[in-house]
Amino acid sequence: MTAPTAEPGAGSEPEREPAPGSASPEASPEPAPAHMAPPAPPGRGRRLLILAGTLALAGIAAGAAAFALDAKPASSAIGAEAAVTPVLSPRRVPEVIAAPVAERRLASDLQGWLAASPATTCLAVESRGDVVFAHNATLPLAGASTEKLLTATGLLLALGPDASLETRAVAAAPPRNGVVAGDVFVVGGGDAALGTPAWRTDAPDPRDRVVHDVDGLVDAIVAAGVTRIEGSVVGDGSRYDAQRYNPAWPQRFIDQDAVGPIGGLMVNDGFAAFSPAQSAAATVPAPDPAADAARVVTDRLRAKGVAVVGPPRAGLAPHRATEVAALASPPVSQIVAEMLTHSDNETAEAALKEIGVSVSGEGSTAAGKAALIRLLTDAGIALDGVQLVDGSGLSNQGRLTCQSLTGLLTRPGTGPVLRNGLAVAGETGTLADRWRGTPVAGRLRAKTGSLRNVTALAGEVDPLAGGSITFAYVANVPDPGPLDPGDVNMDRLADILVTYPRDIDLAALEPE
Repeated sequence: MTAPTAEPGAGSEPEREPAPGSASPEASPEPAPAHMAPPAPPGRGRRLLILAGTLALAGIAAGAAAFALDAKPASSAIGAEAAVTPVLSPRRVPEVIAAPVAERRLASDLQGWLAASPATTCLAVESRGDVVFAHNATLPLAGASTEKLLTATGLLLALGPDASLETRAVAAAPPRNGVVAGDVFVVGGGDAALGTPAWRTDAPDPRDRVVHDVDGLVDAIVAAGVTRIEGSVVGDGSRYDAQRYNPAWPQRFIDQDAVGPIGGLMVNDGFAAFSPAQSAAATVPAPDPAADAARVVTDRLRAKGVAVVGPPRAGLAPHRATEVAALASPPVSQIVAEMLTHSDNETAEAALKEIGVSVSGEGSTAAGKAALIRLLTDAGIALDGVQLVDGSGLSNQGRLTCQSLTGLLTRPGTGPVLRNGLAVAGETGTLADRWRGTPVAGRLRAKTGSLRNVTALAGEVDPLAGGSITFAYVANVPDPGPLDPGDVNMDRLADILVTYPRDIDLAALEPE
């Protein structure tokens, strides 16, 4: 489920915004004396001097090589014939001239845009590995759901992108002639997205919801030949501790079902009841997520013709149990992408506990935080000012910096996995309804962050001219706020970045 804005309704992260533009004229010349040759038209002498210097530098720096502002080519219409630029053309402006101009104009645009932001704001922008703009980049701020970038990186470092989380069905003895003499234990492996197809459509908010279908495990039990269970289906969620909610979260998030109870075995985000009417009032958190998971599996086994004698309950699987069936989750890289695209709070909180299991063998929030700090430090991420409270960013007591966010997004190995998993403007996840029909659509991928006193956006932009830009923006006001993307004109930030580099006016260098 996603992190809430001002007052969340079952956990979505809605955001909104607007955008502008400008131009300037030129002066007229005085007439030349009759006895003199007429001077160059206004500004021409200056342009010719610039042109001569530019061409000299071009010959030294580039020779006959085509000049490009970035590693990626500029965008062009599909099927259009590319124009050929002559070697001795002012359009082959050396980067040594163009880049500083572009960066100065970017800085000017961003400084002007920041005037609408509160004082407690940070912004960092990087291009081709260089910081091209920084404003309070090391200022610790509440980052809301951008904190999921830290959790996602930790899970990738702890398990690797190709690992999976396994939910297992085990018994004290193997089935005989299709009959399990005692209980079947469903042992949770930390897959927080286990669910039923109805949860995808009937959950109390309109966003797309990730479900790893629990019927995959039920079908595997049936495929193992089980026709009767003499005991019960028993849910074992002991992989993680029994703390369901972080004490640092405001009670309203729990009351509004912005996040479900977290456990080592959970189905439908830990909610035991919900309505096709998508009513938050009908959404009921499970008192014990493992026991409720056992209920779901029992019901679905019976629907497939398997007799289950005992009632569902929670309990611990025996140590030397026999595996009856198993269900592997998608790879961690996909879990991370799902968590970031849809800002899934339950997955983020379970991931933090899973990081604790991986590093110290303890599935608690405290162990996960300690392990995450260690993993990120060892990975070279700048953590000065970073304070972890949870894995999702639901608490506004946590702190991060714009420098730490860009460090995560640009880190080799894990950074590309994060960027590939971000929501896409106008297309997917928490950005599906933003920037539709604008030049930003499809070119911005980012993690949103929204609490009632926080607005944030961190990700990557593919500018119209080619290349890529990594950025992080976080703004806070005193709680209870309010603050949202429209208050800081977030649309304008995207417009500035997608049109970078706005550099030398090449037409002005041409002779008239």
